[in-house]
Amino acid sequence: MGVSYIPVVRAGELSAGAMKEVDLGGRAVLVTLVDGRYFAFTKECPHEGADLSTGGQLLDGAKIRCNNHSYCFDLQSGACLVPQGGAPLTVLPVEQRGDEVCIRLEW
Repeated sequence: MGVSYIPVVRAGELSAGAMKEVDLGGRAVLVTLVDGRYFAFTKECPHEGADLSTGGQLLDGAKIRCNNHSYCFDLQSGACLVPQGGAPLTVLPVEQRGDEVCIRLEW
């Protein structure tokens, strides 16, 4: 098994609640800082593909709500909280390595 760390932002670059879009090999991923923790997740809502960078609202407790249809997702697990049992949001593991925030990829 291999592991790779892809730097996506520098520690301190994002203010709380800000989102930054990064390209991960042709896939758009958003990185955010919520409650002192970094999270990375796909830019598109799994319900109907809405752009979460412009149509998503970060909520307390590390959650994001898609403003199109009010679907709400847990940024830690990706689980769809509202409506319960909806398609999950793809989330990626994030680690701070020195002064870089990295997405961890395993294969």
